[in-house]
Amino acid sequence: MNSNNQLPSSKGIQAALEYWNRRAEDSLTDCERVEQSKRTQLVRFEAFLQTHDIDGKSILDIGCGTGDLWQYLQAKSISCSYAGFDLSPVMIKRCEERFPGIAFNSGEFVEWSKDKQFDYTIAIGIHNIKVDGCWEILTQMTKTQYELSRHAAHISILTDRYEGFAPHIQAWNAERVLAMALEITPYVVMRHDYLPNDFSITLYREPLIDTIKLDALL
Repeated sequence: MNSNNQLPSSKGIQAALEYWNRRAEDSLTDCERVEQSKRTQLVRFEAFLQTHDIDGKSILDIGCGTGDLWQYLQAKSISCSYAGFDLSPVMIKRCEERFPGIAFNSGEFVEWSKDKQFDYTIAIGIHNIKVDGCWEILTQMTKTQYELSRHAAHISILTDRYEGFAPHIQAWNAERVLAMALEITPYVVMRHDYLPNDFSITLYREPLIDTIKLDALL
């Protein structure tokens, strides 16, 4: 494994692993396991799908939790090549119970082989708890997402413009996260409009002008 891909805080990753394993084991519902309400979870999914046609595309769902994004894609009759990945093996066990035959894996994400790429990588809510080295983990994982993405890497995280989070919840400064993304690629979209407590950053491989046919309009 390339040393540049080493996680900057093994202590933080271990704390996150223990946290999500506990939630997966102790919670009564799948929404409780991923610490989201069903309504806000679906809004996060839809905010991405509103501007991305993923029909026929390959998708890596990072921090897939209990597989709710896959369930949502099925409900919308979106046909795509889906794979789920989560730090917590207990979450992955639950995914496999719910969706037999779908590709789910667990482990440390930055160790994912760069030989396997996807059209889109999506990470929703995986950076939402406070752990040591959280900024370094966010930065390294976002870079790894982008390296694995042929079209775009998408992250959805909590905003520090919202007040009322529990003490263990990690909220982020949108301007700082945007600046980090722009160091990876100049082709970045930030949305801060779909929920009062959340925002998203999407990092693209190409500018919009290179991805759509404009000849008919000229």
